[in-house]
Amino acid sequence: MTGGRNGFGAKLANIFSTKFVVETSDSKNKLSYKQVWKNNMSIREEPIIKPIAKGDEDFTCITFYPDLKRFNMPNLDEDIVSLMTKRVYDMAGVTPASVKVTINGKKIEIKNFNIYCDLYLKTDDTKELPKILEKPDPNGRWEIIASLSDG
Repeated sequence: MTGGRNGFGAKLANIFSTKFVVETSDSKNKLSYKQVWKNNMSIREEPIIKPIAKGDEDFTCITFYPDLKRFNMPNLDEDIVSLMTKRVYDMAGVTPASVKVTINGKKIEIKNFNIYCDLYLKTDDTKELPKILEKPDPNGRWEIIASLSDG
C-alpha cells in the first residue's frame, strides 16, 4: 500500500546530501512549497510558501546532491546511476497514468504496469514473450503479470 515507511528514505537521502530540495504544488489549495537543506541536513532554509496561478498542475520534485565524500566516491559510478535510473522506471511503472515521471528532465513514457513489464519481456529480436495479466483487486490497486523466464 505504501512505497516506504516513516519517511526514512527521504530523511536518509537528505542526511547524506550536500543539498536537498523539496518542491511541491497543490492546485486544490492553490499553494506551492519549497524548502532547501544543506550540509547533510545541518542547515535548513525557511520554507517558501506562495500562491500558484489557476490551472497550475500538481507536482512534487525532489532534488538531491549526494555527499560523495561520505561514501568515499569521487563521482557516482555507473552501477549507482543505473540503479537510481531503474528505480525511476520502477516508479513510472507502478504509479497512475496521470503521474508524470521524469529523470534529468526527460519524461519516462511508461503509463502502466503492463507497459513497464514489457521492458523485461521482450526477446532480443523484439518479440514479446507470452504473459498473463490479472487484476485480482476490485479496487484496482493490484496487478500481477506472469511470464516465461530465460534464466
